[in-house]
Amino acid sequence: MSPAKKSSLPPSYFEGFIEKDGTKLWTCLRGNTLYFYKDSKNPTYTEKLELGNFVSLTDNQTNGKNYRVPTMILKLTDCNVKLKATSLETHEQWKGFILSVTQLEVPRCLTLLPGQIHALQDVVLQETMRQNMLRQTLKPSDKETENDYEDVLNVMPKCFYQVSRTEAENLLRRHPQCGNLLLRPSRDGISNAITTCLEHQGTTKMMHYRVKPSDDGFILDVVPPIFRKSLQDIIDAFVEKTDKTTSPLILDQSYEDTISFVKAEKESGEQVLQKATGSSVPLGFVKAEKESGEHVLQKATGSSVPLENKEPLKNKNKTPDKPPRTNPKVKPLPDLPKKNNQKAQTLPQIHPKSNFAQHDITEELHLKLQLRRKQLD
Repeated sequence: MSPAKKSSLPPSYFEGFIEKDGTKLWTCLRGNTLYFYKDSKNPTYTEKLELGNFVSLTDNQTNGKNYRVPTMILKLTDCNVKLKATSLETHEQWKGFILSVTQLEVPRCLTLLPGQIHALQDVVLQETMRQNMLRQTLKPSDKETENDYEDVLNVMPKCFYQVSRTEAENLLRRHPQCGNLLLRPSRDGISNAITTCLEHQGTTKMMHYRVKPSDDGFILDVVPPIFRKSLQDIIDAFVEKTDKTTSPLILDQSYEDTISFVKAEKESGEQVLQKATGSSVPLGFVKAEKESGEHVLQKATGSSVPLENKEPLKNKNKTPDKPPRTNPKVKPLPDLPKKNNQKAQTLPQIHPKSNFAQHDITEELHLKLQLRRKQLD
């Protein structure tokens, strides 16, 4: 298959002449791949260098001060490549662009102008979007990834937490007694990161280390890099390298087997932690059966255990039922006194038995009222 033309390749982030292993070639950084051409007018590349297996990019200091522009040592998992720019300015730019597309963040160890730093920020954003779109297009079906997802979870260390960079720092600060090291996913969605919380001279120092996947395992991105076959081996190697001063964060997720509560004592009023006492029957509830009306203790799982006493539940402290309250017989009130100097104490009782009785009583009251008025006059 012939090499692809420039029009079918990803957009170029940076390009210029560079020496590769002593040969001067026109080089373009497209995506996370270096494409080499014989000259700037040639439409097809002669070779390319994938940066997906990137390990490190350092300057060769063995040449001494006679060489104005140092040689860059590009270290990959399968090979080492020597690259040399045409000037000190382009040397810093090449390092900045290569580190930006491989680490998806702007490096802080370079001497760059504000405009160059802004260009690197744009490249990080574009490359992140490009890789996300590429992963979505190459994503297999859910059935194919289901087993792979379970396998990944099984090999994840116990100190792995699905948290962000800031959440990891807060988690380590809140639980220093449980460990000072955890593993979390990285922002690029591909690699992972180790976050440590160290106490130094009364201050807390947070450190972050990138862990990259490789064909044979994982790489701890430090100098020199550490290669291991599993993430757990990476964690173990990290603990060994730090003389066991770091320990994985393992949060205690056990549950209580008894119910506890805080209650004030009657005599002293002091708050005391107490445990609930009772039968060993699991928590449940009492419910009457529809057919027999028998009260049954039911468990939360749905099974039921009959109570020993099958009689309906009664409250021992409940007072006995009182007979229904009836209205007492209404006694008729005495008539008004006939004497003039005697005051009436009560009104006569009216019996609504018939219309005639009501008429007689009304007429009688009317006569008595007239008599009372005459007495007052």
